Amino acid sequence: MVQVKLEVRTGAARFRVSARASSVQRAVSLAGARYPGGEVRLISPAEPVFAAGGAAFVGAGAPGSSAG
Repeated sequence: MVQVKLEVRTGAARFRVSARASSVQRAVSLAGARYPGGEVRLISPAEPVFAAGGAAFVGAGAPGSSAG
């Protein structure tokens, strides 16, 4: 399990999200599915997460805001 910070761009909006998944590729894929039509970019390197459970978004900024 890894946790990564991603930047999502949808039109003029740009915001950051954190995602947990089994791999970096899976986290980027989940963000792309959650924000269809958006451009997803990795911001920070993967950090290992030692927790039970599946993939999840840890926090998400609303479109047009800056969360991080």
